[in-house]
Amino acid sequence: MTCQHRVVVTGIGIVSSYGNTVDEFWNGVRNGRTAIKSWQPHDVDDFPVKYAATIDKQAFGRKFAPWVESHKNIERRGLFGVVAAHLAFKDARLKPDASPGVSTCSGAPEISDTDLAAMVGDSETEVIQNLRRHRHQLTNHSGIRCGNDSMAAAIARHLHADGPVLNVNGACAGAAQAIGLAFQCIRRGEKELMVAGGADSVLNLRTMSKLFLLKAPSTATRYGAALCRPFDKGRSGLVAGEGGAILVLEAQDAAKRRGADIYGEILGYGSSLDAYKITAPHPEGAGAHTAMAAALRDAKLPAEKIDYINAHGTSTPLNDAIETRAIKAVFPHALKTGLKISSTKSMIGHWIAAAGAPEAVVTLLAIKNSEIPPTINLDTAAKDCDLNYVAHQSQSARVDYAMSNSFGFGGINASLIFGRYSE
Repeated sequence: MTCQHRVVVTGIGIVSSYGNTVDEFWNGVRNGRTAIKSWQPHDVDDFPVKYAATIDKQAFGRKFAPWVESHKNIERRGLFGVVAAHLAFKDARLKPDASPGVSTCSGAPEISDTDLAAMVGDSETEVIQNLRRHRHQLTNHSGIRCGNDSMAAAIARHLHADGPVLNVNGACAGAAQAIGLAFQCIRRGEKELMVAGGADSVLNLRTMSKLFLLKAPSTATRYGAALCRPFDKGRSGLVAGEGGAILVLEAQDAAKRRGADIYGEILGYGSSLDAYKITAPHPEGAGAHTAMAAALRDAKLPAEKIDYINAHGTSTPLNDAIETRAIKAVFPHALKTGLKISSTKSMIGHWIAAAGAPEAVVTLLAIKNSEIPPTINLDTAAKDCDLNYVAHQSQSARVDYAMSNSFGFGGINASLIFGRYSE
């Protein structure tokens, strides 16, 4: 039988609307402070999506000016990921020669207007000729010049990674999948140290226009900045956010050898595919059910052991009702016992490809601090959302085992299980 190594989390790095430290992020979430505010794309004042959870570009640029200068060939979201990885490494007190593996997700690369203009032509040959002619004008970090693996590669270079270096494409479940794959890699004994997570920003005209055409983001204005309302009867669509979050994962023995501080333990990972529709989950939550059940089996835990679920909770009519249905199927005791569930997207918005990373951070900190963050803006629960979503205010509660759910476009699903660490 193959040796199964225990996997612990020894470092966290985060770039968020609250700030760039773990304490700033946790205090924002635990206190139910929204990061969502009025937003419009650059040079646009009548875009139908009016709110988002943004990072102050100028403040970030001032604080991390050397990073901005030295990483000109990756997008802003990739820069979030590189900075988060650096902060995680620092938090874990790792030496520069630690040589980790990398497993991250950053979504689909943006293509700028400048680059699109260079692609005009009546034939494929003409487009190629125009691109060659205007190659010096192309944006360095655009999708034409850099692929969606640029962030993973930049993190690997910065941390002197010696492999593996994994770039995950998993829609809104991608960062959770990246963490799950890193966990499995260490557990199998292939690597002792991995950095894993994700970074993303869709807050640009082109990407948000695509999401708008898919009818994913809310365009409502009646609630103002309280627009993101998971499980509420007034929910009307996702509210986008941006940022980066990276975890340092280590084999327990390696962490103990160097005297590392341990946030918690990763115990299980489950992933699935609905194979139903690109933009809608299975109506019975079949894929979500499969991912959660697989994570429980992987962790060798009965459903009754889970004290808290950080829900995908997107504030969309379909996801919240279907996720609720799937949770009740996997956790049949949930109604009776009041199993605690919350959606931190109500505060930080939906980080899209990176969503599973900050939510994994929240789940770990809920365990470590014995406090469950709230679902804010939940004034009147919808009839098809009848579980305990910890509305409005955080709750003090011992959490020994917790699950984090990430369910993405295309029916891609991932669930992670974390536990309180003990030797």
